[in-house]
Amino acid sequence: MKAVLAGALAVPVALVLLLGAAFSSEADARAQLDRAQLGAPSAGPPVSGSAPQPYPGGPTGCTVPDPTGTGGCVTGATAWLLAQVAAHVHRGPVSCWDAHTWNPASDHPAGRACDYTLGALGSFPGPAEVARGWALATWLRAYAVPLRVAYVIWQGRIWSLARSSEGWRPYTGGGVYDPTDATGGHYDHVHVSLTQ
Repeated sequence: MKAVLAGALAVPVALVLLLGAAFSSEADARAQLDRAQLGAPSAGPPVSGSAPQPYPGGPTGCTVPDPTGTGGCVTGATAWLLAQVAAHVHRGPVSCWDAHTWNPASDHPAGRACDYTLGALGSFPGPAEVARGWALATWLRAYAVPLRVAYVIWQGRIWSLARSSEGWRPYTGGGVYDPTDATGGHYDHVHVSLTQ
């Protein structure tokens, strides 16, 4: 009986020692737990979907009619990204141009941003939609340079090309959006902004 009990206790003790060695501080452990709870890939899961064709053009301005039916316009790079996403990784509701009168600094009025809805706007998506969103978000991150992606926001996390070495960071809302809200925190849609 003592041997069985000792063997049963060895596993939790070994796990505690392993976890203690893996995290250099309680803050590291907390950050790892927060990422796991949000479903954020810390190092990034394997990228699903095939590689896109790089954007072949230069800056165009907001001159292409928005293919998502908003009545607005998008840039050449945005129109290219839409086609590449649909062909290689994700098909689903998407909207690009929007006046965004509450946030004139947004990339949407310039035709350089799109929102891919997962589930229903205003609602927190279920596990299947969250997984589909991460598949899209990590694909956009992996091919940011050839597709001219500046940053991606999903599930209360942001990744940007300018700070790519930091990985997925907490999204604060930039003083404009409530990061705890389903839409404000980008839990119900993947936002992608382009550099041109």
